[in-house]
Amino acid sequence: MASNRRIFVCVVAVELCLIPSSTVAGADPAVIEPPAQVHRFLDRENVAVYTLNAIAMSADIVTTRRALQVPGAYEANPLMKSQGAAIALKAASFGAALSVAYMLHKSGHHKAERIVPTLLGIPSVAAAMHNAGIHP
Repeated sequence: MASNRRIFVCVVAVELCLIPSSTVAGADPAVIEPPAQVHRFLDRENVAVYTLNAIAMSADIVTTRRALQVPGAYEANPLMKSQGAAIALKAASFGAALSVAYMLHKSGHHKAERIVPTLLGIPSVAAAMHNAGIHP
């Protein structure tokens, strides 16, 4: 008796899974909604944001080198001691941000893809502003 009940429950569960969702929701299955417009990854807004991000990173590198020429100034980040290391680190972080944003774009998280370069650019802008305030 118990095995018949289990078989019945399994059959009902499988049949419920086979019911189309449009029937359950009461929607007309003949009406097909057009897909939402998806923007290209390198559209005008993303290009502008990444350009501003690259400018902010470049400003950070330039102002850091200029500030280090002031007597008594020092670089707090040990990874940024040499100019080559600073450029490599900024290029790697730019590439990583671009990769993460592209993955977010492909997975449909279009608002998040635009936030990534902004979050990456904020520290560069803050550092460049700080460095620009250091005068001999």
